[in-house]
Amino acid sequence: MSAQCPGPGPCTAGSFDNGYEQIDPSSIVGAVFCSGQTRTFTIGVGPGTFTQAANGDIEFITLFFDFDCDGIFEYSVNDSCSYLRPNGCDVGLSVVAPTVLAPTTFNARAHLVFNTATTDPCANLPGGWGDIIDFTITVNLPPEPLLTSTDVDNTICEGDSVTFTGTDGDEYEFYVNGISAQSQSASNTFTTSSLDNGDVVTVRALDNLSGCDTFSTGITTSVLDPAINTQPLVSQPVFAGIDTIFSVVTTDVDTYQWQVSTNAGASFSDIADGALYSGTTSTSLTIISPGIDKNNYIYRVVVSNTLAGCPPINSNGGTLLVRPRTVITNRRITYRVNKS
Repeated sequence: MSAQCPGPGPCTAGSFDNGYEQIDPSSIVGAVFCSGQTRTFTIGVGPGTFTQAANGDIEFITLFFDFDCDGIFEYSVNDSCSYLRPNGCDVGLSVVAPTVLAPTTFNARAHLVFNTATTDPCANLPGGWGDIIDFTITVNLPPEPLLTSTDVDNTICEGDSVTFTGTDGDEYEFYVNGISAQSQSASNTFTTSSLDNGDVVTVRALDNLSGCDTFSTGITTSVLDPAINTQPLVSQPVFAGIDTIFSVVTTDVDTYQWQVSTNAGASFSDIADGALYSGTTSTSLTIISPGIDKNNYIYRVVVSNTLAGCPPINSNGGTLLVRPRTVITNRRITYRVNKS
């Protein structure tokens, strides 16, 4: 229940003659605003009690409000429209409602004057032609929606499904980057698997009783798409005892694990840094002083993004071709050359 604004009543309305034009009372009766929000107030101007204005007559509407409850209309807005027979015209006025702590009703007054805007809510209408209506507006409390996501850190993988939930409304409309993505309904959840990196999701919560709505704070989602942009070399020839490197170039990857296959790719096993390898959890694997025994070993890396929980990706395999260092003479004698 709203509370009538306290304070003395407003001044007596001035004299007027609404024989040519008058305010459509249905456009102002029961006006509802939301605390601290701006609303376009559309006032209808129609035929008078005797006849009606001529086409093209300029009709000014001024609205006066007592928002500090002291009996004085201290806030006003005005604009005009061009009369068009037989129905008249409408004036749209942007009104900023005061901030309230509970639903509150305020006194207001509307002036309609032919060809002149009024500034004194207590005076007679200039020329006498026009209309004056006293009315009230109710300022209600808007919802205070909270938006949450099923992904706690708001970091997901490309194509992942995520559900957003809104609160404190009777109906909800969800937006992605300011564009409606789910029309207004009683459902307070929105599920999507098509977000792009940096997309911002918000929800507009509507209170059906008060007619007020409010947007939530947005949730920005990071969408990661781990990928291997440059694969390891298909084959890497090397002389025995010479360090060699397999490497990859990636995006959206935070975890690397190099593996080796000793059975032509039938199976792979993780390897670790030590006397034989270095960089086993990085973009570049160094095979330290490989011997002939490693000839035709196949190396690959498994990459993933653990922050977003993206599934692992295997790189292509790179084959290590280890050759002995030899010198062949014309006497058909082969000398193996030591590394030193």
